[in-house]
Amino acid sequence: MLFSVLIYANEDFMDAITPEEHADIMKHHRAFHEHTKGAKTFAAATKLMSTGTAVTINKESDDYLVTDGPFAETKEQFMGFYMIDCPSLEEAIDTVKLLPLEHGRVEIRPVEYFEGADFKNAERLVIDAS
Repeated sequence: MLFSVLIYANEDFMDAITPEEHADIMKHHRAFHEHTKGAKTFAAATKLMSTGTAVTINKESDDYLVTDGPFAETKEQFMGFYMIDCPSLEEAIDTVKLLPLEHGRVEIRPVEYFEGADFKNAERLVIDAS
C-alpha cells in the first residue's frame, strides 16, 4: 500500500538552528532514505521551499483570487513529504520512526489513485536538481 509521509515543522525554528543541528537532522533523513531504498519501499521525496515562496489560489464566482503564502496560518508549516510503499500501516509507522520527530510532526496517510492510474507500472518522472 502506498503511504504519504507529510512532514510539518516550524520554519522559524529550522532557520535558526546551527549547522551542527541541521546536520544531525539530515543524518536521520539519510537513514530513512537508506532504509526505504534498501527495503524497496521508497517511492518519492521532496523538500518544499519556504512558505514565503507559496501562493494560494481560490475561486470566487468566476474570478480567481491569488494570495501570497500558504492556505493556513499555523505554528507549523508543511515542509515536504515522502511516499513509501509498505504492506501495512504498522510497517509505515515503524519506518517513519527513523525520521527526526523532535522538532515537528509527521502525518501518515494512505494514497489512493484515480481509476486508470498505475503506480507500480507507470513511467517514472525523474528531475535532476543539480
